[in-house]
Amino acid sequence: MKTVTETVDVVVAGGGTAGHIAAIQAARLGVKTTVIEAGTMLGGTMTVGGVNMPNHFFSKTAPVVQGIPWELYTKSKEIEGLPIPDYRKRRPIETPGYYSYINVPVYAAVAEEEALKAGVILHYHEFISEVKADGNWWEVTSLGRGIRRVTRTKEIIDCSGDSDVVRMLGLKTLKSKVSQPGTLEYKIEGIEHEQIWKEEVQTIYEEAMRDGVLQKGDWAYANMEPFQYYLQHGGHNATHIYDADTSDSDGQTRANIEGRERMLRMFKFVRKSIPGGERAVLKMMAPYALARETYHTVGEYLITKNDFFKAVDFEDRVCNAFNYVDLHSQDVGCEVEFVEGEGLLPKVPFRALIPKDSNRITVSGRNISANRIAFAGIRAQCICMAMGQAVGAAAAMAVKRGVFSREVDSKDIVAVTVEHGAVPI
Repeated sequence: MKTVTETVDVVVAGGGTAGHIAAIQAARLGVKTTVIEAGTMLGGTMTVGGVNMPNHFFSKTAPVVQGIPWELYTKSKEIEGLPIPDYRKRRPIETPGYYSYINVPVYAAVAEEEALKAGVILHYHEFISEVKADGNWWEVTSLGRGIRRVTRTKEIIDCSGDSDVVRMLGLKTLKSKVSQPGTLEYKIEGIEHEQIWKEEVQTIYEEAMRDGVLQKGDWAYANMEPFQYYLQHGGHNATHIYDADTSDSDGQTRANIEGRERMLRMFKFVRKSIPGGERAVLKMMAPYALARETYHTVGEYLITKNDFFKAVDFEDRVCNAFNYVDLHSQDVGCEVEFVEGEGLLPKVPFRALIPKDSNRITVSGRNISANRIAFAGIRAQCICMAMGQAVGAAAAMAVKRGVFSREVDSKDIVAVTVEHGAVPI
């Protein structure tokens, strides 16, 4: 194994939903930035995870997340030759916002192109194995096939989704006793829906559950929606993997195996037992299963349920947190609760992105410091991307000013992100 050494200004741990935006923002501000990503592409949950529906760029009345996330989204749409959705022409009846869909290969390639254009150094297929302080520098060791890389950096942004770096440093984290179930994204196509009768397929499904042909969690929302809903969506985001903990390789392996078992069981059931399912095709499967929550960072501030539902206007706000509480569970399937009042727009305070009692490190995405209920509202993809842009700006300004990222004023962060297209808050 060869050892490679590098010196950069900012290391982004994870190039997922938050991480790829953080890296692009930092690099565009002129600091040397590298991404260490264990997977094969940028975008994380949105791309390799198969949840190709970033939400929400818009509320019912206005844009709530724009900037680099919206730029990448619109560029991908232009390459596809598709119109950019006009939120003013939508009818948000069931949710307070708008789901937007991406083409995974196009978006991943666009994100990579823009990252490289900005000067981001990409290291795929590597995972961080050790982080230690060396004066006012960090020494980050990452491992890949045939490579041991030692990177010296001034700032670290932990976008791992599981607070990997935070845990390595022995900083405080929070993990719920009962986490939200995970999922494996897949898509079944070719069902002849004109043959589907709602009550008939519901009876067939219930018989299969009674007889042990299917198991609880194969169809995650059985307590909420009829089985016809599953067939209409071709599966998609419809499987629950209970106790999914992808914060280490053993947990990821278990989640992958269970997710694929559930997928195959459902596909065989649709083909064999559902009228109109005989010609169904299993068209897509995400490469790996996803956890909705594992380890949260304990930050200088912990966002609460009240903060979210009252839309507390934090003095150190850095981006919007527009969404609704989307809390998945084994018993109910999914509990949804909306913020009352169209004028209320939750925010993310910078303090919730700073690990408690730390310097020169920020977090973003699913690592955010929030309690379980608030987290269920903040974990949406557009919010994660907006957080990524904020901490990318903070890390870059810290390097250029010769200060710690925690010392950068939140108003300066907002001003810089607005210059790069973000929504003023």
